[in-house]
Amino acid sequence: MHKIVLALSLTFSISTLLAQNVLLQEGFDAAVLPDGWSQLTLATDGGWLAGTSAELESQWWPIAPHGSFMATNDDGCDCDKSEDYLILPELDFSTVDNAILAFSTYFDGGTYQGVTEGAFIEYSLDGGETWTLMQALISSGEGAWDFEVVNLEDVLGESSVHLAFRYNDGGGWLYGWGVDDVSVMEPGGLDLTLTALDLEPIALAPSTENLGGSVVNLGADTVYSYTVAWTMGDESGQTTVDGVELGTADSHSFNLPGVLPFDLSGTYTITAEIVSVNGVVDDVQGNNTQSTDVTAIFSGEYPDGKELREYYYYEPTTAPDNCPLVFVFHGYSGSAEGMIQWSGFNDLADEFGFAVCYPQGTEDSFGEQYWNVGYDFQPNAFVDDVAFISGLRQDLVDTYGLDAARVFGTGFSNGADFCYLLACEASTEFRAVAPIAGILMSDIQAECTPEYMVPILEIHGTDDDVSLYGGDLKNVDGWGAYPSTPDAMAFFVNMFGISLQESGSFPDVVPWDESTVDYQKWGTEGACPQVWLYTVQGGGHSWPGAWGNQDINASLEAWQFFAQSCSEPMSIGEILSQGDRELVRVTDVLGREVTPMPGQLLLYQYSDGSVVKRIAAE
Repeated sequence: MHKIVLALSLTFSISTLLAQNVLLQEGFDAAVLPDGWSQLTLATDGGWLAGTSAELESQWWPIAPHGSFMATNDDGCDCDKSEDYLILPELDFSTVDNAILAFSTYFDGGTYQGVTEGAFIEYSLDGGETWTLMQALISSGEGAWDFEVVNLEDVLGESSVHLAFRYNDGGGWLYGWGVDDVSVMEPGGLDLTLTALDLEPIALAPSTENLGGSVVNLGADTVYSYTVAWTMGDESGQTTVDGVELGTADSHSFNLPGVLPFDLSGTYTITAEIVSVNGVVDDVQGNNTQSTDVTAIFSGEYPDGKELREYYYYEPTTAPDNCPLVFVFHGYSGSAEGMIQWSGFNDLADEFGFAVCYPQGTEDSFGEQYWNVGYDFQPNAFVDDVAFISGLRQDLVDTYGLDAARVFGTGFSNGADFCYLLACEASTEFRAVAPIAGILMSDIQAECTPEYMVPILEIHGTDDDVSLYGGDLKNVDGWGAYPSTPDAMAFFVNMFGISLQESGSFPDVVPWDESTVDYQKWGTEGACPQVWLYTVQGGGHSWPGAWGNQDINASLEAWQFFAQSCSEPMSIGEILSQGDRELVRVTDVLGREVTPMPGQLLLYQYSDGSVVKRIAAE
């Protein structure tokens, strides 16, 4: 699992920094280049721009939210950013004996095609004619804001100094750099600040985890010891860190082993505070505290024959009794842990009050994790994943008191294909499914005889090069034969006897993703069966919201589809008795009207909207 570093957003003011003399501070709250600031750039996009993460990020360089800040984005323009300078107003250090530059930074330090991006603090003593390197920055951690302090000893005694943040893309197509909460100050007194908490974003329950973090000395006095106090719900404690010697601008990382108890699944808020420095309270207390949330998730095993199958289970501490359950299935060669990391379903569970299960597939003959949906290159795969999931579903319902009538399934790619298999073979156990970038294998389609109509939401890109939107009936790619996405939808639409109720497009709120989303919704007014198709025009093999299209969040759309599904399932052909209806037409499984042939699987559609599937008599 990737660690997450949560950096303190420090906005300094003279009133809070009692021991400091603040020479400059800027938080970029006006979302424009501030008065007195300037920039140099060779880029065609304007160089450093002000705004929010949503305004400044791009497809391959997402930026964690941090209010309004300044950023230069090489990914967005792929232009010459070798000399992107963001320049502070002129500063006078002629009578200053000690000074530091403090700022929040978002910098991945990425490498692409042999080129590495750079972020530097430079200074000029001649009005910007020439620049001298003061410090090169290292990565702030993938996807995280960090806090940086630079000692300005190189320019002390100078009367005309310009400091600058310089980004260099090295002539390649890289990412970018974001900067916020810039302060220049003369340190004074005793001031140790807690700048970051270093924690795993996900903890396995039950377990005890370490509490890590970083501190920086912003004061003039040397720090020899400090005490960290922490709270997590009803649990609390504190530890004194000795044996340090931190001068101005020096930093230190601490690690408190095994202090955080995660007994149950849920989201826990951890708060840490520097309560004393050198045995006393320091002069500035407004920068001593950090808080963050950690998700604890239960890791379990369920017997599948002679094998124990792994799964993760998450239930928010605030979820109501008898809450719904959502299964989230990983793709081919993927993992349950990966789905936890990027699907966002734990956050949705917190917000909407449901439980989530992330089961793990089994290993195929190629050493890849998978769900058995009958791929052509796995002819000897005999794992009954439907039976495994059915058993696990019942065990979770019984153990945690979940609502058996509201169990849903979603998944990506191979996991999405598996959702179709559940809709066909486990219709009594799953109320609705939402395959993302999934395909309906022709073999599954030919044997699909559900007892109940399972509502289906498919989200699929037209440029998907793995699960082809246009289908692969001739099995060119080797997965096995399968119809196009529209034909797969037509199969269930015809089976359920429903018709198109609504179509349209979602707003194109993020133009840089170069894709848009259309929707079609089939159903019957006042009845339960639903088939929805969200077509991502120009979209690839992706999970919208996590990567690819950003106009919708596939996880949220899946949950909202589940939440609005009707509470009572309808059996196939339930709408009216057979005596009150007339046969309207007969189609094959792809919805094409045909003349019945002996032994052919056909769909008989009646005047009441019902559909009956049967094999034509000889």
